[in-house]
Amino acid sequence: MPRPIDLHMHTIHSDGVVSPAELLTHVRGAKLSAFSVTDHDTLTGWREVARLRDESDPELVSGTELSARINDDDLHILAYCFDPENPGFDRALALFQERRDSRGREMVERLQKLGLDITFEQVLTTAGGGVIGRPHVAETLFRLGRTKVYEEAFRSYIGNGGPAYVPKPRLEPREAFDLVHAAGGVAVLAHPAIGDMWRHIEALVPWGLDGVECWHYSHKPADVRRAKQAARSHGLIVSGGSDFHGRSGREAPVGSLPVPSECLEIMKQRARRYRG
Repeated sequence: MPRPIDLHMHTIHSDGVVSPAELLTHVRGAKLSAFSVTDHDTLTGWREVARLRDESDPELVSGTELSARINDDDLHILAYCFDPENPGFDRALALFQERRDSRGREMVERLQKLGLDITFEQVLTTAGGGVIGRPHVAETLFRLGRTKVYEEAFRSYIGNGGPAYVPKPRLEPREAFDLVHAAGGVAVLAHPAIGDMWRHIEALVPWGLDGVECWHYSHKPADVRRAKQAARSHGLIVSGGSDFHGRSGREAPVGSLPVPSECLEIMKQRARRYRG
């Protein structure tokens, strides 16, 4: 029986809590045929895994999760099969990292004005060199004892509409798709059941959407069926993954979802359209 694939997982270089080396250990134990490291708006974790991987390990697919927006909604766009050395793609991610660092500084400044004893340097330490995100701020507050539980940071301070909330820098969907296609990759809408992102699929297709994530830990069987139907209706590819972050009980283990290996072959065929 063909081994499954897992094309959605994170390390400490975005909002995960495991190092690339630790993630690779999880991958090796999952008996996969292929996997992708999809840290948010960075390839740092992917590159480290690529250096650590050996010939006996599963195939490593280039990947990242881009932040986009449509109207007032956050869209997560999974990019796959692109050239990780593409200069334009690399420059765009570097600019994104600068913007996210600025966002992190502003959140910390707002928290300080609210009377919380926290510094941006402490957040940087939590991030470990990764792209700064709200989970790093929340983890820092919890680690310093400024909140009793991790989730309190979002509920009381940095959640949407909170007193220290700062909007995340995001691409327009067409910008994200063009960026991925120019690097020879495909763009897949992540976890459409979260936030009811289904309603945007029809608008995203003519802008360049290539696929939809069917298998995700948040998806019920009905969601998987709905994603497959949306893909058939619009000529899209399907994908899936655990969205593993390393937080026990908050997502699926690496390799635990039945994502068929043939999805990757179809994805590669789609990517060839953009490679001239």
